[in-house]
Amino acid sequence: MKQISVVAIVNYDDKILLGKKRKDSCKFLSGEWHIPGETVENDESDQEALIRGIKEEAGLVIIVGRYLGSNINPINQKEVKWYECFSTTDKVIAGSDLEDVKWIPRNKVIEYCSYRVIELFPKEIQDYFR
Repeated sequence: MKQISVVAIVNYDDKILLGKKRKDSCKFLSGEWHIPGETVENDESDQEALIRGIKEEAGLVIIVGRYLGSNINPINQKEVKWYECFSTTDKVIAGSDLEDVKWIPRNKVIEYCSYRVIELFPKEIQDYFR
């Protein structure tokens, strides 16, 4: 069965949630700021995986909004689906495999993330932050 990842572009007060992957993580983005996501497990819907993942990674309950687009991650060949999501609070706490989480102004996301993170964004997601 093909694995699918979902990414939550979580909005709150015109800011976007970013997570910093733990430096000791063996994952590709270790030590990098990125937009948190999750692998869809078993019979979960994309929405269920987004809600579970952001709760685990940032302690937030989110509202899943519109689907923004998808692409194939060149590192692991997973399909990645991007969703616009919303939070009703700005209170976050790093969990799961993140060492830090914070809110960044929407127009600063592209400059805040490294090039190797941004190159994983499909064009429509890069445009979303411009």
